[in-house]
Amino acid sequence: MKDTEFNKRIDLVFVGGGFVAANEKAEDLIENCVNGEILSFIECTQRDINFHRCYMSLLNYIYEYMPKKFKESVPNKYFYEWLKHLRGHYDIVFEFNDGTKMIKYKSIAFGNMSQVRFKEYVKEQLPWIYENVIGKYFKGDIYDNIITTIENEYEKFMNRLN
Repeated sequence: MKDTEFNKRIDLVFVGGGFVAANEKAEDLIENCVNGEILSFIECTQRDINFHRCYMSLLNYIYEYMPKKFKESVPNKYFYEWLKHLRGHYDIVFEFNDGTKMIKYKSIAFGNMSQVRFKEYVKEQLPWIYENVIGKYFKGDIYDNIITTIENEYEKFMNRLN
């Protein structure tokens, strides 16, 4: 969920037998409803938002280590999708006659993860990023120092979730 979507959120609180508005958007919605009207919602937990922000902050932190030449080729706003593409984290939706493929990137689905699973997910991603991204541009002590710094920052990002 993007921050712009987060600001459009309708918060409801379950109180015994039903839901009560918990923010202004929810109050507006309730005021404009008629009896018997059915509303459909997609569940989004606070956990989803926190995990998303934590993961994106970590990727932004990693991106800052990338060399200027890389940054000129891959703008920061596309780094996340670039990583997904490089890792093959997508489905081929359609293949054209000329061999061109239409793809759809897979969602990470942070909202379906526990905090333990989220930490495991990030821990699984980092070695791959180190080897296939950082390792392509840096070697030796510089590489080791970057990894150590990222690992230390990773712990700080994870501690913010507690």
